[in-house]
Amino acid sequence: MEEEEIIEENLFPYTVQRDTIIFGGHESWVKAIKPMLQGNIRYVGKELVFDTGMIRKADVLWIQANAMSHKMYYRIIDAARMQKKTVRYFTYASAVKCAMQIIDSDKES
Repeated sequence: MEEEEIIEENLFPYTVQRDTIIFGGHESWVKAIKPMLQGNIRYVGKELVFDTGMIRKADVLWIQANAMSHKMYYRIIDAARMQKKTVRYFTYASAVKCAMQIIDSDKES
């Protein structure tokens, strides 16, 4: 397992290949994931009001739903559907594992 962690650490910081917006996540999670990812990536925390127009410019939206109100979630989903944008969900609480999800998704595209 130590070898796997070393390999993962060598991937960071990773430059995202697509215009990416990350919605949600606890403050500590956002603080942990930010240094791992660079490039055209924006973070919208639960306390921030976002303009649905920013979704228009994004290629992919990522949602960390464990720190997000239902109202914000549905606003994001409605805007994504209207703009026909790809929405992906983080399946982990770990910032490292979530960053790896973005890397894997980027490489598939």
